[in-house]
Amino acid sequence: MTTTNIPALLADEGEPQLAFDLLAAAGWTLHSAPTDNSQMVAPGGQARLVFQPESAEYASTDILWKVQAVTFVPARNQEILAVPAKPRSWTAPFTGEVPVELIGAFLERLVAPEGVDRSPAAPPAEADTAAAA
Repeated sequence: MTTTNIPALLADEGEPQLAFDLLAAAGWTLHSAPTDNSQMVAPGGQARLVFQPESAEYASTDILWKVQAVTFVPARNQEILAVPAKPRSWTAPFTGEVPVELIGAFLERLVAPEGVDRSPAAPPAEADTAAAA
């Protein structure tokens, strides 16, 4: 089988199954068939991927994919098991023209076990060498 690499900026929407397979491998659960309006839900239920080719929203806005997350962060000095005052949530919408490989890259980072590193970045090695000279 011959493969062809296409620059991401020139790629079309691709095969939605790529995104579903990636999340299934991370333990997410599929609800409905991936050819219809459907969603995959994260193991803890705090995130979902919505694929909506048959929706009114897609027809009117071209938003084909949505990744949504909600988490409950306790207030300062509040017990972890206490009910928080406000959930923290976000949505990342993608139009139908976004290549599924780019959506897949976003999803890979979302499900990465190491999470997000918020520590300050180390200065480049060249800057240390120039300062020492």
